[in-house]
Amino acid sequence: MQRQKRRRQYGWIGVGLLGVFATLGFVYPTMTRVAKQRQRPVLNRLSTATVRRADLWGTVTASGTVGSSNQTNIECELQSLSAGVRGMSMGTSGASTILSVAPAGTLVKKDQVLCELDSSAYVELVRQQQMTVERARADHLQTKLDYEVAEMAITQYREGILIQTQKSLHGQISLAKADLERTADRLAWSRRMHQKGYASIGQVSNDEVTLSRQTFNLEQSLLGLKIYERYEVPGTLRQLENRVLSTKRNYDYQTIRLNRHVDSLAQFERQVERCTIRAPHDGFLIYANDPYRNLVIEAGLDVRQNQTLFYLPDLANMEVKALLHESIVQKVRDGMRSKVRIEGLPNHQLEGHVVSVAALPTRNFFSEVTYYVGQIKLDNVPRGLLPGMSAQVEISTVHRPDVLTIPSQAMTVEDGMDVCYVTDGNNGLERREVKLGQASHDRLEVTEGLSEGEQVVLDPSSIDTEVMAELGASSPSLVEPEPTELSEVPVATVTH
Repeated sequence: MQRQKRRRQYGWIGVGLLGVFATLGFVYPTMTRVAKQRQRPVLNRLSTATVRRADLWGTVTASGTVGSSNQTNIECELQSLSAGVRGMSMGTSGASTILSVAPAGTLVKKDQVLCELDSSAYVELVRQQQMTVERARADHLQTKLDYEVAEMAITQYREGILIQTQKSLHGQISLAKADLERTADRLAWSRRMHQKGYASIGQVSNDEVTLSRQTFNLEQSLLGLKIYERYEVPGTLRQLENRVLSTKRNYDYQTIRLNRHVDSLAQFERQVERCTIRAPHDGFLIYANDPYRNLVIEAGLDVRQNQTLFYLPDLANMEVKALLHESIVQKVRDGMRSKVRIEGLPNHQLEGHVVSVAALPTRNFFSEVTYYVGQIKLDNVPRGLLPGMSAQVEISTVHRPDVLTIPSQAMTVEDGMDVCYVTDGNNGLERREVKLGQASHDRLEVTEGLSEGEQVVLDPSSIDTEVMAELGASSPSLVEPEPTELSEVPVATVTH
């Protein structure tokens, strides 16, 4: 009897369990569908993108400043000069005072006046030097005359006095010879007449004395000619030549002296001209103010030699000096194409190319970050582009054809790893660790972790606390497990 009761109880329990299972078989799909319908509005609020293949142009970005590749530093070119005036020295210190100056930021043309300096000291120096030059010219003319006279004296002696004297001496010799011959003939006649008794012995003696005198005169004339030609002519010529050399050297000295004074006068006059500072070319005027020394370029300011007063960049040759972080500088090479966006000209996108990258980093005492300066030459210069404007530079570094890519917004970093969140149909989100390759300004190359056609969440930060709460999770890493017990609800759960 008890055994039958016990069997009847087990039968009812079996029937009850069978009913429970039947009920659960009917209710479970409904609960799963409801849970998934709860989940889909949450997932639908997340923007996604498709993992796809594309040609990737690798880029690096940097900030920079617009400048000119042809910028001229305009300095004070006045010099410290002095001049001797009648035994006294007067000069200038190479400093002056600004009388007037063009406004900063002016678009100037070549030879336009930028600044006027006080030139009174240099004007007085020019006046004194002009008088010194005139005195030097007078001395130069006198020495030139002396030199010309000395040269004429040699010509006069060689072509006049020397020939005249030689002819005179030769004439004297000829006369002495003629007289000697005549006297010799007379002596011979006297001797013949004495032998015949027609002439006295006194007459013969007188003719003999006359012959001796004529012979002596001839010898003296010959000796005079010899002495004149051997000694007097060379001596006179040497004296005349020395006179020429002396006057020539004095003339050369006065020429050098005159030229030196003329050069000094020209230098002083250039200093007067340099008191009027003009633009060497067209450009944009920038004052060389120094806030650290409280130096402001303005009228009344005392300026010194070699002091930089203005910067004049040429607006036709503009460039951007980009600050390249040490992590990307190795990727940048000369000739790489660049796109430049100017903050002050939002409607313009400029093209350019890299012309140089500094070999040494630039140091900033206020920051420990290391940057290298890269020069970006602009291909076209729009109107309104001015030095000092801020710029953003995008440099094309490498071309990767047909690679797997995702938008750069789809990647985040968690615990030092590159992570994406993938929607896997109706089952929720999956956290994926990925490996990246090259990058452009808007897309990333994925080398591992994703497959073509998968959907990734565009903004992982949008998986916020509210979304996690609606998904019944507490972490942004989402995986939906398969239900294994009746009490589990098939919704996405959060895992770390």
